[in-house]
Amino acid sequence: MSRSQATIAAAFLTCVLALTGCAAETTPGANGQQDPKSPSSPSEPAEAKIEPVTQEETCDWNTARLDSGSADAPAAAGSDLATVLIGSWQHTHIDSGAGYEAVKPTTDIRYVFPSTSRLLYCQDVKGATAQAENAVNIELAGTELVLPSPATGYSVTAWDADTMVWTNHRDGSLYLLKRR
Repeated sequence: MSRSQATIAAAFLTCVLALTGCAAETTPGANGQQDPKSPSSPSEPAEAKIEPVTQEETCDWNTARLDSGSADAPAAAGSDLATVLIGSWQHTHIDSGAGYEAVKPTTDIRYVFPSTSRLLYCQDVKGATAQAENAVNIELAGTELVLPSPATGYSVTAWDADTMVWTNHRDGSLYLLKRR
């Protein structure tokens, strides 16, 4: 068998195995062996494809309030806060010094970040507000959420992909937020 016939046969076998799920797809080199520069080469890990996070600027009042659930809070800073922040968050617990307590079931407070420079504050509190929405431009300065004056802002003290802890600069209370 000639070298070109062997290359074609190896490529055909690789395709058949890949289509049937029996083998990973490889790129044969000139000698019929796997090309070491191929992305599927075992010597080079394939790069993880990171999808950009997007969030529409809406309170989405048609979707029910997220139940408070447990008060499991991350203990430390997670991955890149600027990436984690974008999304819709539910304020589920507050700690004013006596440990986390669930937010009242008649209180629905949401924070929506379509970007790291924009915040939509959503508040539906029985007897006080009815699905109020306030959008502002903000600044993410390290772990500080800098809001326009006279608001005092927040410090993000711990987070993971689905949970954040904020310190409210106004009174020092801690807010526990969960991704919606």
